[in-house]
Amino acid sequence: MNKTSFAISSILIKCYQREQLSSSENNILQAWLLEKNGQNKQLFDELMAKEGDRETNWLASMDQEKAWERIQHKRKPQKRKTIIWSAAAMLAVVFASAVYWYIGGTSKPVDNPRYVESTNTKYKNDVLPANLGAHIILANGEEIAVSDTLRVAVNGNMMSHGETEVIPSVHAPTALNTLVVPAANFFKISLADGTNVWVNSSSELRFPAQFAKNERRVFLKGEAYFEVAKDASNPFYVETGDMKVRVLGTHFNVSAYEQRNKTTLLEGSVEVTSATKSVVIAPGQSAEWTEGSLRVRKANLQKVMAWKNNEFFFQEDNIVSIANQLKQWYDLDISLTKEVSLTETYSGEIRRDVRLSEVLKMLEFVSKLDFTLDKNKLLITKK
Repeated sequence: MNKTSFAISSILIKCYQREQLSSSENNILQAWLLEKNGQNKQLFDELMAKEGDRETNWLASMDQEKAWERIQHKRKPQKRKTIIWSAAAMLAVVFASAVYWYIGGTSKPVDNPRYVESTNTKYKNDVLPANLGAHIILANGEEIAVSDTLRVAVNGNMMSHGETEVIPSVHAPTALNTLVVPAANFFKISLADGTNVWVNSSSELRFPAQFAKNERRVFLKGEAYFEVAKDASNPFYVETGDMKVRVLGTHFNVSAYEQRNKTTLLEGSVEVTSATKSVVIAPGQSAEWTEGSLRVRKANLQKVMAWKNNEFFFQEDNIVSIANQLKQWYDLDISLTKEVSLTETYSGEIRRDVRLSEVLKMLEFVSKLDFTLDKNKLLITKK
C-alpha cells in the first residue's frame, strides 16, 4: 500500500458530487476499482447509485497527511499478516453510512430494541451499540436499575438521573454496594471521596457508600478507568482477583477480565502487588499479571484507553481478540469456523458508537473474513 491509494478519498468525493476527474485522477480510480477482486468496484457502484446533493465538506477538510501517518503501522516480515484499514476503506464505510442517514432510514425493532432493521440485505438485522446503563445491588440486597451517571454524596446517599433521584444506602464502610454493568452497556460513577470511575461493559465494581477513615478500597471485576481524588492520608486501593493497586491520587486503567489482570498508568504513581511480588510503575507503563507472574511493560496508551475514548482500536490483534471486544460491546453470541485463522492479525480503528454492520463491513472490506448475523448470533467464516 502507498500514498496513491490514500488519494482515493478525495477522488470518491469528487465522483459522488458528479465533478469531472483529471486524467491522472481517473487512472488512480480505475486502478483502485480493479483491486480486491472486485470488492472496490462493488462498493463504488453502491455509493454512486445514491442520488442527491450531499454535504461533504467535513470529508474534504480532513488532513490527509496526518490521517495517513496515524493509520500506517509497521509490519513484521512474513511471520504474520497485518491488514491496515486504509483511509480509502475507512472513508468508504463512513461515506456509505452518511448516505443512509441522509436518505432518512428508519429502524424498527425485531425482537429486542437493540436489534434493528439492516440496510444491508446480507444481514437479517443490525445491532445498536452499547448504552449508558447499569444496575446497582445495595448492601441491603435491594437492586435498582440506573440509566444515568451515579454520584455518591458525602453523606453516603446516591444520586442518579440528573441528581433528581436519591438512593438511600447503608453507610458503614464494610457494607459494599455492587455496580453491575452488563454486556452492551457502560457507566460512570463518582464515589464519595470525589473519585471518578468509568466502568466498561461486562464489569462489576464493589464500593462502600462511605470510605473508612484510613483508606479507600474498592473491588473490580472487568475493566474500569479511575481518576482518583488526591488524599495523601487515605490511600486508594483497587483489588482484583490476583492483584492489588495502591495509589494516592492518579489516573490509571485496570483490566481484570477472566485470568488476565493489567494495570496501566497515565498520570501519577501506583504500586501493584501480587501474592509474591510488588512493583511501582511510572506513567506510560503497565503491570500485567498472567500465568502466575507479574511483569512491567511499556504501554500503548492509545490502545489501552480506546474503550474509554469510545473507540475500537485494533493493533496487531487476532480475530479472537477482536471478537471478544465485539461480544462485550454489542452483546453477541459469536462462533468461528475452523478455517478462520486465529493467528492472523489486523490493525485499524473506528468509533464504538456505530451499528455493528459498520464494523463488520469494514472488516470484510479489508480482510478475507465473512460475517453472517442473525439477531445476536454472529458467525465468522473465511471467504
